[in-house]
Amino acid sequence: MNFSVIGLQWGDEGKGKIVDYISGNCAAVVRFNGGSNAGHTVVKDGKKYVFHLLPSGAARGKEMILASGVAVDPIILSEEIGKVSGKILIDSRCSVVTPYDKKLDEIIEEKRGSLALGTTRRGIGPSYAMRALRLEPRVCDILANDFNFEALATFYDMMHINGNLQEWIEYSRNVLKGIEGDSGARVVELNEKGEEVVFEGSQGSLLDIMHGSYPYVTSSHTLSTYIPLSLGLSKDIIGDTIGVMKCYATRVGSGPFPSEEKGVLAEEIRRIGNEYGATTGRARRIGWLDFVSLKYAVRMNGVKEVAITKVDVLSKIRQLKICRSYSVDGEEISDFFKAIPRLDDAKAELEEMDSLHGYDFSIGMKGALKKLIELIEEELKVSVRLVSYGEERSETFELSR
Repeated sequence: MNFSVIGLQWGDEGKGKIVDYISGNCAAVVRFNGGSNAGHTVVKDGKKYVFHLLPSGAARGKEMILASGVAVDPIILSEEIGKVSGKILIDSRCSVVTPYDKKLDEIIEEKRGSLALGTTRRGIGPSYAMRALRLEPRVCDILANDFNFEALATFYDMMHINGNLQEWIEYSRNVLKGIEGDSGARVVELNEKGEEVVFEGSQGSLLDIMHGSYPYVTSSHTLSTYIPLSLGLSKDIIGDTIGVMKCYATRVGSGPFPSEEKGVLAEEIRRIGNEYGATTGRARRIGWLDFVSLKYAVRMNGVKEVAITKVDVLSKIRQLKICRSYSVDGEEISDFFKAIPRLDDAKAELEEMDSLHGYDFSIGMKGALKKLIELIEEELKVSVRLVSYGEERSETFELSR
């Protein structure tokens, strides 16, 4: 059976560890969206691995596949290929991020001024935009050496961005040659052999380009329903979807964040949880568990099981709060969809819960932790499958069902 791993919050939920944990018996792990703006971290025997393009199954030596919905940066890809040993397949239809795209990313962010989105400036948004304009080269175009770069160069010349791409084209061709192919056909081939595949999403559901907190979103579709589109297969390929959520919330960059906590407590959680971006190193904003947005994400992704991460952080602080509704101009709202047009003004109605301070994880799932798990299951109408209480693979409770 295939599995899909999707972030249910604003990204940085700990998907890398969960993918690493559940992929032990699978043949391959597939990235289906985003680009090198992602940063998935896996810790194995005290050694930390951070992947920006390759899926997190790389830490187990699994076959690594990038589906056509991924925007590929050959420079980042080359760096990561040198760190892994497993087989790699890049879909020939993937867009290739050009140096032009990165420069435009910087210019747009600077022009936004105080309304900057907080992008990673790695050119992912412009790459998707150029694909929509039919100007962006694909992997197969780079390898065929017959792509019309003149139209792309003309567009960027209007943006006062220019340069010679020939050296970059040759470099990219050397990186991509011999590892390109049909990602969908490969997944079908593995399934027909009885092999299991894990699909790994990047960013989080609330950052989806269409269904998230637009315009403060990423530039790709982050939902499980994008998996078959990215692979060019039917919806049946998705398998069971596991939603990943922190037991609190974080957000990087600008944009609305109703359950945000500021001040000393936020700094404490950030320090204990090491809440700094794996790609940019930026400090993540801190918030409390938000059931309004989580219900929305669970519904959109068809989630039946969730994995909860970073409960160990809660054991080191003296407070625990949750949100079941927002207040917007005096109106109580518990439906995230209804809140979206006014999300900038939404304030979480917070409730105090029993603290996990000092919790001893060696005793298993009891007391305040058991109560928190039961609350999550009741609110989201899902089963909690995994509970992560540390970076290491072994620091995980797996609930039998």
